[in-house]
Amino acid sequence: MTRTLLVAAIAAVAAAAAIAANVLLLGRAAASNDPVGQLTSRVHLPAAPAWTVRPVAGHSREGHAHESHADD
Repeated sequence: MTRTLLVAAIAAVAAAAAIAANVLLLGRAAASNDPVGQLTSRVHLPAAPAWTVRPVAGHSREGHAHESHADD
């Protein structure tokens, strides 16, 4: 019986520690200056290499149809 109570107590302490850690982490995340939906990139990615395959048909981000050049 004593062993069962010890295991239950250890499980309860572990669960309480996990809940406290989650509350602490959520509190720090909520205090950040970046509002949701307007996050900023903290990394500057290099440009894609020249051999990157690009789309040849469809619309660009500006909504204009892309012209495909066969001799490119």
